[in-house]
Amino acid sequence: MKYPVKINALETTVKTLCNLFIIGIITTSLFLPTTVPAEEAPESNGTLNGQVLDKITREPIIGVNVLIVNSRQGTATDLEGSFTLNQLSPGTYSLQVSAMGYLSAVADEITIQPNRTSTIEFLLEATTIQAESVTFTTGYFSNDSPDLPTSARSLRYEEVRRAPGAVEDVQRVIQALPGVAGESDQNNEIVVRGGDPSENLIIMDGIEIENINHFGYVGSTGGPISALNNEFLQDVTFASGGFSARYGDKLSSVLELNLREGSRTHFSGAADLGMAGIGGNLEGPIQGGRGSYIIAARKSYLDLIVGGGGTGLTSVPYYWNTQAKIDYDLTPRHLLTINTLTANDEIHIDDEEGSGYSRGAEKVDTESDRIIAGARLRSLWGVGYSDLILAGVSSNYFYDVFEIDRDASDRRTERRVFRQTVDEDTWQASFHWQGRGLGRDDWSAGAIWKPVTFDQTTWIESDTTVFNDGYLESLGIGYTNNNGALPDTFAYGDYINNDKLSSNKYGAYLQYRWRPTSNFSILTGLRYDGFELSNEHTFAPRVSMIYSPAPRWNITAAWGIYRQAQPLYQYEWGLDGINNDLKHIRADQYILGASFEPRSSTRLSMEGYYKDYSGLLVSEEDIVRETTGNYYFDSDKMLAERTRYAWGVEFFAQQRMATNWYGTFSYSYGKSESDDPAWGTYASSYDFRHVMTGVIGYKTTLLTNRWYMKQLSSPWGWFLKVLPINGNELMLSSRFRYISGKPHTARIWYSEGNPASPDPIYESHWADGPRNQANYSDYARWDLRLDNKHFFGKRSLTFYLEVQNVLNRGNVADYSYADDGEIDPIYQFRFFFVGGIRFEF
Repeated sequence: MKYPVKINALETTVKTLCNLFIIGIITTSLFLPTTVPAEEAPESNGTLNGQVLDKITREPIIGVNVLIVNSRQGTATDLEGSFTLNQLSPGTYSLQVSAMGYLSAVADEITIQPNRTSTIEFLLEATTIQAESVTFTTGYFSNDSPDLPTSARSLRYEEVRRAPGAVEDVQRVIQALPGVAGESDQNNEIVVRGGDPSENLIIMDGIEIENINHFGYVGSTGGPISALNNEFLQDVTFASGGFSARYGDKLSSVLELNLREGSRTHFSGAADLGMAGIGGNLEGPIQGGRGSYIIAARKSYLDLIVGGGGTGLTSVPYYWNTQAKIDYDLTPRHLLTINTLTANDEIHIDDEEGSGYSRGAEKVDTESDRIIAGARLRSLWGVGYSDLILAGVSSNYFYDVFEIDRDASDRRTERRVFRQTVDEDTWQASFHWQGRGLGRDDWSAGAIWKPVTFDQTTWIESDTTVFNDGYLESLGIGYTNNNGALPDTFAYGDYINNDKLSSNKYGAYLQYRWRPTSNFSILTGLRYDGFELSNEHTFAPRVSMIYSPAPRWNITAAWGIYRQAQPLYQYEWGLDGINNDLKHIRADQYILGASFEPRSSTRLSMEGYYKDYSGLLVSEEDIVRETTGNYYFDSDKMLAERTRYAWGVEFFAQQRMATNWYGTFSYSYGKSESDDPAWGTYASSYDFRHVMTGVIGYKTTLLTNRWYMKQLSSPWGWFLKVLPINGNELMLSSRFRYISGKPHTARIWYSEGNPASPDPIYESHWADGPRNQANYSDYARWDLRLDNKHFFGKRSLTFYLEVQNVLNRGNVADYSYADDGEIDPIYQFRFFFVGGIRFEF
């Protein structure tokens, strides 16, 4: 029997979630309204409040021209850089802002809801020319983060919400970007340019977070369902490489989640039902608009409908989460922001029949909870601004595994055979400064202190294993207790292990951006990272460049050294701190790219990269056994002697929604290979050679189509009225995704025990030869999505329906090896419906 230490919850509950989606569709359809005549329920207009700030200093910009694209309606910013647009009809807008001496910018997909106030913030970049009355433009593709100069893309809330195939999950949305692949449909972990998912940094309003998902496990950065409430999102910025010295202790990417403020003018709320659960949010002003709050709660609902028994399901997932944000102006120049996010999830897998989902155990109970809390003080100082952040992240995991037996009376009995508890806590105290340098140059500096604690307790019941196939003898492994005769019998006592480590991580950086001309800039920086436990201290220089040889053309380049500490569980692995001195992983990155904007809403880009890794881990036991054939050798020592390289070329085309159409197309070709003393050279586990994603969407409304309205009034119009297409805004979108087969190491299945037994038990061993010598079949999936928005009175209703894997393609995620010798593929999501509904008031 092999007991799991890490359990991916969704791999065991794919069928359960499919049932959840179907039930959600049925439930939401019951509440879908038909068209409401305008004279019966007149729409209430909405308001847009915004602020325009200097990108470097965060100081307000006065007198900025603000114009709704394709209209004559506009305004200008006041002394606080603020503006208000009143009496806007509900719908989706694009907004352009421009000011002398700054690059103008356009923001699209700004959603206006009835009787609600939407907010937006613009960060404008100063030009090197001030005296001339000339306005320069960046169009729809301005980069709001000066610390992410290359390989970066930004998304607004609405882009995340309506992305097809992503079920409103931000980590699944960014998988449509170049250089990004997914671990599997069952998990939203991202793989960036051949790197491990643990190499990706997630930041929420300045708080560094390892995982923001339900049903994650120790060391993971993803899960099947996000715990983040998308209604908090203002925008998302993702960089797949070349990020500046501000970001440390990660090697591959940065995902910045910038959260919006709640309404400072009036109270409002919403209720929603979808894949992520059932819940809602409330927001409103504090002290007459001096501050604001937004709070939300959400929980699973399949457990409420079907309960835990009599359903035929292997398991029923249970989870809940809460989120809150408070913004308060201590003074006009000092803003205090408080964020909290809590999440809890449980899953109880009862698989007495051995379907394969429980991976060899008949009953598995898992529970985890996560608490994230932090405060940020943002202060404006005229020539720059500072952020002081205090935060903490606490994660707890509990695993129990049982074997199910039958007594003499055929009554079911359960026996615990495995238990593991893990507590992981990370605290954060950080300071960041950004301000003007000489002329139009700018500089920034900062430091971070992160106390970390990792406490793991593991218990495994004593066991006796019998091998009777002669495989071990054929390898010359003679440690049997039967004088070389079969069967080989191994007896193990109870295994009990408790490991705890507490230490401190440190980081600091300094960087300077030189802008000698309006079309050329260089950002240079130096990063320090240290870990008290391993006594590791590293310095990492980084340089990036942006050059515009002609209007609408950009050339970018970056080079840098990136360092990352090993996962905490690796340091505590083994006895007597044998792995406490592990060195940091190092990755050297080289990036070169170019982009062209044939028009303000369209961008074409191509980028190449090379990543050279060193300091990856390989076990001393594997090295000795594989190089000497001494299979008696045992060791818990890990050695940082594995290397890896990854290189690739990416193409990306994007059309923003300037009119009714939007779309993206990305294609990446890459190669990732590892080398270590035990296994030699082999394809890395994330060697995805070809990754291609195409997304297209069209926005319209049928309520202005005379022919359709005539059919709606016809005798058979009742059929059209019940369809989810009669809203004020109708969005049709589609996504197709192709990924070449992921490498894996094949396993050989053989019988255990007496071969004459009528019910033999099977066991596996890795196939001889190099690692990852096989590939899963290629992945391909086509998704369709429909979004339908209704505005009536002072309320709105948004409904979406998604068909995932339209062609019902069997994409293999893994293989299940059952005790009876059967090998079955575990498929990723097959054809099914996903639906959701949101009511705002």
